Amino acid sequence: MQNGTKASILLVDDDPAILDGVADLLRLKGYHVVTAPNGKQALDRMEESVPDIIVSDIMMPDMDGYAFFNAVRTRSDWTTIPFIFLTARGQKKDVRRGNEVGVDAYLTKPFEPEDLIVLINSRLKRIGAIQEAAKADIDKVKNQLITIFSHELRTPLTYIYGYVNLLHDQHTDMQPDEVNNMIDGMQRGAERLVHLVEDLMMMVRLDSGIIEMEVKLRQEPIDLTAVIQSALYPVQSLAAAHEVTLNTHIKPGIHINCVPAYLSEALTRLVDNAVKFCNPMNGIVDLRADVEDDQVRISVTDNGSGLTEEQLKLAFEPLMQINRQSLEQQGLGLGLSITRSIVEVHGGHVEAESEPGRGSTFTVVLPTAIKPEERSERFG
Repeated sequence: MQNGTKASILLVDDDPAILDGVADLLRLKGYHVVTAPNGKQALDRMEESVPDIIVSDIMMPDMDGYAFFNAVRTRSDWTTIPFIFLTARGQKKDVRRGNEVGVDAYLTKPFEPEDLIVLINSRLKRIGAIQEAAKADIDKVKNQLITIFSHELRTPLTYIYGYVNLLHDQHTDMQPDEVNNMIDGMQRGAERLVHLVEDLMMMVRLDSGIIEMEVKLRQEPIDLTAVIQSALYPVQSLAAAHEVTLNTHIKPGIHINCVPAYLSEALTRLVDNAVKFCNPMNGIVDLRADVEDDQVRISVTDNGSGLTEEQLKLAFEPLMQINRQSLEQQGLGLGLSITRSIVEVHGGHVEAESEPGRGSTFTVVLPTAIKPEERSERFG
């Protein structure tokens, strides 16, 4: 539907009198109307031109309304088209069945013309609001990408490019330690770019459902202690550099259904985030793992400056960074978003608590798994 024009409506009914009469009414109201006598022909019409809304009878030859609706919803590019069913008076079974499959609205025959107009307008207004909100979200992400990428890509590339030029022009006059320092700088810039690409690839794999499918196929009961040890290893050097103390309190014998590499990645990002936000004078990060009500709770607590309620709401948003000016080294704001997505594909969720001046706690909550020895006892 273009701005300033009326919507296009696909009207489907096997009764010629109703089809022509309703079509004339809608055209008088300024709508563009395409008609079809059954679902099969309606699908052919949609291949030629996609409508803004569909109004369809249920009982029709060749392909009834339910089959037509199901066919429409199997197409990813048609799933958001509002769908209104016309049903005979008193056919509660039609309403019940339609609700089960997700039809947007019903109108009982015979109906007042104005009722149909109101229903069409309300559904078009609703889908318009949804589309505007989606567009705003897309624009927001695009702007964030432009802003952050201009920094994230430019900064390491500037370092690398600058060092390369210096080495090219002055390497014969440099001392070995000067050359080594420049090589170290180029390496740091390259590593930052690698981390950027890895984060983006992980987000793409999560958004596309690839990792969710891998988890379903490959997850198995794993000792949580081993997963946590694997998660802590990559951040130990960072913690040492920041003079942050890492404390762990893990209840022994906890098992979780997971793909260890992915869950470890999620926990690494939580701990990495906690280290960066710790008190710079006496940083402490506590990691605790316990079982409550058949749920595993893995909490990561820092003693940093904490977050406001508004910052906490934004913490899991992709590309969102908190206190960016004071934490330039943290890169793209994807860490917590990736953590949450990985935990969710494992059937869990992430809780967050924080208060300015009192630090933050992020807790991963996951279902427990049956231990291997318990499985053999239960199932032989």
